[in-house]
Amino acid sequence: MQKLFLLLLLAPLALFSVSVYAESAAEDDIDIDLDDIEGIGVNEDAEKRLLRGNFYYSYLVGEYYQTLYYLREWKELIGSNTTPEAEAEVMRAAVYLSLGLEDQAEDLFYAVFEQGGSASGDAWYFLTQRLFSAGFYGRAEQAARNALAASPALSRRYDQELSYLLASSISEQDRVEEALIVVKGMEDASIWTGYARYNLILAMVRQNFRSRDIEATIDEAIFYLPDNEEGTALRDRILLISGIAAMERDKHAMANRYFSDVTLESVFTPPALLHYGWNLLAQWRYEDAIQPWRILQQLYDEYHPAVVESYLAVPHTLELVDAVNQSVLAYKRVEERLTDMVGELKQLNQEESLGNWLDEWRQSNETENWGWQRQALGDLPQSQVTRFAQGLLKEEAFTQELARLHDLDRIRADLAEAMRELTLWEDILVQRRENLEAMGGEALLEQLEERQMDVLRSILAVQDRLLDEDETVFSYASRSDEARIERLRSVVPAVTLLQKIGTPTRDLAPYKERWRRMRGLQLWSIYEAQPQRKWDTERDHMILRSETDKLFRQLENTRTSLIWADSSWRGFPERVGLLQQRVAALDSNVAEIQRDQEALLTEMTKQHLTELDERLTLYLAQARLALARLYDDSLQNEFGSLDYEPENEKQEAVK
Repeated sequence: MQKLFLLLLLAPLALFSVSVYAESAAEDDIDIDLDDIEGIGVNEDAEKRLLRGNFYYSYLVGEYYQTLYYLREWKELIGSNTTPEAEAEVMRAAVYLSLGLEDQAEDLFYAVFEQGGSASGDAWYFLTQRLFSAGFYGRAEQAARNALAASPALSRRYDQELSYLLASSISEQDRVEEALIVVKGMEDASIWTGYARYNLILAMVRQNFRSRDIEATIDEAIFYLPDNEEGTALRDRILLISGIAAMERDKHAMANRYFSDVTLESVFTPPALLHYGWNLLAQWRYEDAIQPWRILQQLYDEYHPAVVESYLAVPHTLELVDAVNQSVLAYKRVEERLTDMVGELKQLNQEESLGNWLDEWRQSNETENWGWQRQALGDLPQSQVTRFAQGLLKEEAFTQELARLHDLDRIRADLAEAMRELTLWEDILVQRRENLEAMGGEALLEQLEERQMDVLRSILAVQDRLLDEDETVFSYASRSDEARIERLRSVVPAVTLLQKIGTPTRDLAPYKERWRRMRGLQLWSIYEAQPQRKWDTERDHMILRSETDKLFRQLENTRTSLIWADSSWRGFPERVGLLQQRVAALDSNVAEIQRDQEALLTEMTKQHLTELDERLTLYLAQARLALARLYDDSLQNEFGSLDYEPENEKQEAVK
C-alpha cells in the first residue's frame, strides 16, 4: 500500500511533458490570509471548558481515576501545578474520599479553608456526600453549611438532600435539638425528610430521649412518607427500629403495633417477624408468638439468619404451653434440619469451594465497568455458599473488599488489553520494516531524480527560446505565418533570376508589387497578433513553471519522506519491548495483590461460615438437650405414676 501511494504521488512527474501546458493557476497567485480563518478549531478557553466538563462528568458517573486524569490535563493546560479553581480543590477532596484516601482528603479539606476562594454550592454538596459516607460527620456538617452559603448557590434539585445530610450529620453527633430545627425546615413530603427523621429517631433512642417526643417523631415520619416503593421500604425500616426501641423500653403493646404494621414484601420483614414473636413471648402470649415465626419460616429461605434463629423459638414456645408431644416433634424436625445444615456447611467451608464461589462471582461481574456500575457487585450468584453467607453479604466491610477485588480484576484486564495492543504494535512495526525494505524506494527515487533533471533541462531550453524570441523580426509567429513567410522568401530568388535574364517580353513590376503587398499584409498580420500571442505564451510559461515547481517540491517531499520512513519503526521495537516489561511487572504486582485480596475474602467468608457453624452446632446441641430433657421428664412422670415397693423387690430378688 505504501509503495502504491508513492507511485501515485510521483506519477505526474514521471509522465510530465514540456509540450503540454497546465490549466491550473500558479501557486503564487493564491493568497491566504490567516486572519480570515482565526477561530477555526478549539481555542484555549474552549479546551478549558471541555476539560472542566469532563472533570465533573467523570466524577458524577463514578470514574474517579479519569477525574484525576482530567484534573491533571486541566493543570497542564493552564501551565500550573496548583488546582485551577477552589471548586476543583473541593471536588478533588471528594474524589480522594471516594477512593478511600482519607488522609489526603483531610489535608485538602483544611487547605481549602486556609487558602479561601470561592466554590459553588454543588461542589460543597458533593464533598458533603462523601464526608457523610466516610463517617466524618463534623466535617460533613461544616461542608453542608458552606454549601448553603456558597456562591454560585446550590442547585435547587439538591436542596432537600443537602438538608438531609446536614440534619443527619448533626443527629450522628447526638445534637437532637439542632437536628430537629433543620428537619422542621424541610419539606414534609420529601423522601429526604423521611431519611432525616429516621436518623433523628436513632439519635433520640441513643440519647434516651423523652418517649413522647420519640413517638411523635415516629408517627410524623410515617405519616408524611411518599406512597411508593422507596417510601414503603423506609416506612418498614422506621417501624422495625421503633419496635426494637419500644421492646427495650418494655413498651410491648407499642412494639406490637410497630411490628404488625411492617409489610410482608420488604427486606425488613424477616427481622420484624422475628422480633414480633419474641415481643409476644415476653408478654406470655405464647400461642400468638408462634404465628409470626411460622409466617417467617414459610415465606423466607430456610438459610436466612432470621429463619435460623426462629428454629428453636417455636418448639420452645410449644414447651411453655405444655404441648409436649408437639414440642418433641418440633425439636426432632429442628434437629434433623440443623444436622443437615451443619453437615452441608462443613463441606462448603473449604478453600476450594469458597474459591469456586468467588470465581463464579467474578465471571458474572467481569463485564462491569468502574465506578457507579459497581453497585451490582453485591449480587452474588445463587448457590449454597450464598445461602449460608446471607448475613455476611449485608456487612459493608465485606462488600467493600468485594469491590476492591473487582477493581483489581479490572486493572488486570486493562493490563492484559495493554499487553495485547503492544503485541499488535510489535507486529505492525515488523510489517512496516518489511514493506519499506521490499518497496525499493531508493532505486525508484533515483530514477525519478534523473527524470527531474531532464525536465529541468527542457524547462531551461524553453526559457532560452522565449528570451531569444524578442530579438527576432517575426517574433511569436505561428506555424502558418512561418510557412507563408517561407513561401515569400522562396519567391525572391526566382524573381531575381528572371530579372537577370531580363527578356523584353517579361514585365516583373506587377509581381514585385504583389510580393511587396503580400509581405506587408503578412507582417501586419504578425505584428497585430504579436501582443496577444506574447501574453498567452508568457502566461502558459508561468503556469508551466508553477506546475514544475510543484512537481519538484513533491519529489523533494518524497525524498524527505523516504529518509524519515525508517523513523516509523526504528527505535520503536525497543520502546515497545520496554513497555511490555513494565506492563508485565505491573501485572505481576497486581496479581500478587489480587491473590492477597482473594485470600482475605476467602478468610472472611470462612470465618463467617465457621461462626455460623458454631452457632448452628449450639442450636443443635440445645435442640438435643431439650429433647433429652423432655424424654427424661416423660420417663420420670411414667415411673412416678407406678406403685414402687422396695421390700417386694428385695423378696423377688432373694427368690
